[in-house]
Amino acid sequence: MHFTRSLNLVIATIAAFSIIGCSGAYVADIAGEKITVDEFEYVYAKNNGGWDAAAKMSLEEKQQFLDLYVKFRLKVKDAYAKGYNNDPELRRELADYRKNLAVSYMLDQEITKPALEQMYQRKLKEIRASHILIRTSNDASPEDTAKAYAKAAAIIDSLKRGIPFETLADNNSEDPSVRYNHGDLYYFSAGAMVPEFEDAVYSLKVGEFSSVPIRTQFGYHVIKVTDIQPNQGAVRVSHIMKRLASGASAEDSAKAANELLAIRDSILNGKDLAEFARTMSDDTFSGQRGGDLGFIERARTVREFDQAMFALKDGELSGIVKTQFGLHLVKRHETQPIKPFKEIEQQLKSQYQSYRFQYDYNRMVEKIKASYNFTQNNNIIPAVLVRVDSTKSFAAIAWDSVLTPALRKEIVYTFAGKKIDLDSVLALAKVNPELQGMAVGLPGNFKTALDKIGANLVAEYHAQQLENRFPDFARTMKEYEEGVLLFKAEQENVWNKVVMSDSALRAYYAKHSSNYPLPDRVEFQEIFVNSDSAAQVVQKTMKGYTIDSLVAKKGRGKSKKVQYDTIKIAIGPITFDSAAVLFNKRSETAETRGVWKLQNVTTNALTQRAWMLEPKDSLSYSPYENGFSFIKVLKKDPARVKTFEEAQSEISGAYQEYETKRLSDEWYESLKKKYPVTINTDNLKLTFSKAKPQSAQ
Repeated sequence: MHFTRSLNLVIATIAAFSIIGCSGAYVADIAGEKITVDEFEYVYAKNNGGWDAAAKMSLEEKQQFLDLYVKFRLKVKDAYAKGYNNDPELRRELADYRKNLAVSYMLDQEITKPALEQMYQRKLKEIRASHILIRTSNDASPEDTAKAYAKAAAIIDSLKRGIPFETLADNNSEDPSVRYNHGDLYYFSAGAMVPEFEDAVYSLKVGEFSSVPIRTQFGYHVIKVTDIQPNQGAVRVSHIMKRLASGASAEDSAKAANELLAIRDSILNGKDLAEFARTMSDDTFSGQRGGDLGFIERARTVREFDQAMFALKDGELSGIVKTQFGLHLVKRHETQPIKPFKEIEQQLKSQYQSYRFQYDYNRMVEKIKASYNFTQNNNIIPAVLVRVDSTKSFAAIAWDSVLTPALRKEIVYTFAGKKIDLDSVLALAKVNPELQGMAVGLPGNFKTALDKIGANLVAEYHAQQLENRFPDFARTMKEYEEGVLLFKAEQENVWNKVVMSDSALRAYYAKHSSNYPLPDRVEFQEIFVNSDSAAQVVQKTMKGYTIDSLVAKKGRGKSKKVQYDTIKIAIGPITFDSAAVLFNKRSETAETRGVWKLQNVTTNALTQRAWMLEPKDSLSYSPYENGFSFIKVLKKDPARVKTFEEAQSEISGAYQEYETKRLSDEWYESLKKKYPVTINTDNLKLTFSKAKPQSAQ
């Protein structure tokens, strides 16, 4: 039996019914097992919109919920009493669920959640920093790495002696941008830099520089913070631009400046900037929109323009701003500040996952490795590689068959008193999706595989200790276990006892046949055409008509002139059915020759009209749905009760619901006798009367 397939509805109903287990006043007693006030408040608030909403509920509403909760607790209590929780398959189900939940829960609680809160707090500030980069790659030799570090450390010593940062940057930095920014990285906020650099920057105050070189994937950095200010968010601006070619003459520059100054005076005197942008701006893209550039965040445009627009206040117009594109007038319209954390949490999460989750995960793994005294035996790698086919991937069949039993027993990892041998590692490598396409014998690949598997193992072990660190996780697991138990108990005591025999269904139908009425219904054939003239053609064709036709006849005497007689040719009449085949334009009934099977009389005007007609061909038509309809009634079925056969699917559903409720009620009554229930209404009245606890904030 695989429990999870049918658990969704059950767990959705009782997901918050967890036992907190605290002592004190109680609202119900189930054979000595008390539902405390604290427990009731917890589950009630969780299921009813939080503490504040729950506190406004009436006593009657709380009583209804308590009745439901008592019923749940009774069923779960009986499930434990019958030992359902010891079912081996159920235990495996719980173990699988825990394994899948634990790692993601741990990552969310220990990495993602605190990281998002830190990221948001950092985004509230924008930092201006300068840096000096001494390049070295991750795979550089120890000697080259030491040289780079020593050079960066010497620069820090020079800063301590008072040598200007810009001078040291110009003379030493290996960042190509230093030639024009002298090491100044301008303003940025969280998410703009690699994690190591960001962490270092946010640890410094204005005027401070890093006391030691900061290592990133690019090399070693010496960092100085030059300004910290509140993050304004995004600003909406418009501009008017006069383009200046590279190397423009002083005359051309002066002419463009004078034009913009004249425009500026006009705007300050009440003229519309948008109209000037449409007619005079050389930026045709924004000019079409009255110069509107929309909302722009810090450092998303060239520095000179960025400095100008963030220096303005809402509603202000700048002086002339020079950039590499030309001269500008800039107007700041409004500010869009950073939204509250909850509104942008998912956006932050997406950004975090892409720019630093892996970095934080690796740091966490190293930290927990140290806490569990983790060791990894890399000396085993040469012994493996010398034996295997280097071209085969980890997913290849029997690639490891050449490894000896003795080698397979070699220990690869030790941690927390555990020892993991090579044979176990190989089994994990074969099913690890990250390793499937990797060739076993290529340089570094087997070491990478050992690193990944070791990290996963120690992370999974750490996740097994969650209940001790996170009470909410323990509650979640308890909720799931009780949900599984309830499902099994319902299955054993109710669902498996519902017998859907033909005789039982017919007996139920005999008692409840009036619950399956059929209304007046009519079956008819329709010819639908799009115009009155087309309807007249149909009508004429069904009536039948004649047409005159000229027929040549033999002339008399010697005259060779052709003579004609007029004869009448009869057309039609044709049947309604034939007319439907020829003329019906309604696509829904094209394949049925216009026939509408039995329809409820009240469906529409067409069915109402059909009900009033006699079952015979009709030559009359009437307007309907942007066209015209002829109707021929085929059958009328006056209101009646459905036969058993007609109602069988409905009867099956109703009977199953009826039997389920009957059996469930009988079971519930038997449980109340087995486990007596006492409700303490006085204490129920007092729930939510105290101050909101910290856990409910």
